[in-house]
Amino acid sequence: MPPYHISSDLKARIPVMSYELAYSVKEICGVLGVRKSLVYQVLQYHQVHRTVTPPGRRKAGHHRILTAVDIAFIRSLISLHHISYIDEIQEQLCSRQNVQVLIKTIVRTLCRLQLSNKDVSGRALEQNIEDRAVYMNRIADLAPDPNMLMFGDEASKDERTSARR
Repeated sequence: MPPYHISSDLKARIPVMSYELAYSVKEICGVLGVRKSLVYQVLQYHQVHRTVTPPGRRKAGHHRILTAVDIAFIRSLISLHHISYIDEIQEQLCSRQNVQVLIKTIVRTLCRLQLSNKDVSGRALEQNIEDRAVYMNRIADLAPDPNMLMFGDEASKDERTSARR
């Protein structure tokens, strides 16, 4: 059977259940759904090193290429120029920050920042404060009472499509 991964927070519960709550190894296995060998191993690590994992163990994954300063630079670029191409961001990183990264890295960073292509371009279209104020004044002239307004959804669905367009 292949090894399975147990999260660190689940492993951290084992010493608490054993020493503070006085659960037996069998009870811990039943409650947490882990094997006896894992419980004994975690208790041994905790007794020797005061941690639930071996000290000095390398974290999984790849080191991030972009630093916090680089990510802040990307955020500032997007806030200044809402409509930006990813290759433009790549060029700016190379010229101003002296960081050479792949486009894929920038795309993943934007995903981590919870930004999508729609967000970046959509925000640019919604940022015109003057047009918004003119529109709100026009609506206020047409309907002085907000209860007079009625809104319709422009999305449509018919029998041929299973979802909205």
